[in-house]
Amino acid sequence: MSVPTVLREAREADLPAILEIYNQSIPLRMATADLVPQQLEARVAWFRNRDRAKRPVLVAEQGGEVVGWGSFTNFKDRAAYAPTAEVSVYVAQSHVGRKIGWSLLDALLELAPGCGIDRILAICFEHNEPSLRLFRAFGFTTWGTLPDACDMGGTRRTIVILGKSLERAS
Repeated sequence: MSVPTVLREAREADLPAILEIYNQSIPLRMATADLVPQQLEARVAWFRNRDRAKRPVLVAEQGGEVVGWGSFTNFKDRAAYAPTAEVSVYVAQSHVGRKIGWSLLDALLELAPGCGIDRILAICFEHNEPSLRLFRAFGFTTWGTLPDACDMGGTRRTIVILGKSLERAS
């Protein structure tokens, strides 16, 4: 019997779990351009210094354990870019393949209009097929590429910028 997944707004108490999940992705060189683990102080600042009404952070919880998280961040901090946000989704390695990322992305897309977001970007490594499949399943299309933009410890990686335009409510 599977444990149900509960999606909810993140709280500051979730930050150690969010950080652990994020840091799990770093040595895999698949989902982030960070090369060294982040520290909790940086994640606390990231959480406190955002308008969570406009750039929410969600967590996926199973049996009281945070097993994934997702968020919107500003594409750029200039005011004219406000309707465009970058989306990120991370899932604990022990829970990959269980549709948690799917659930988080679906919930974030539902929140987007209420956050004033009508253009969403997902920035993925070209070799990260699971993430590319996830975003494309939700209607994201390739808006651009940055060939060999990242040096991942001596291996150059191409970035794919995926985008999705949401219809404005009339």
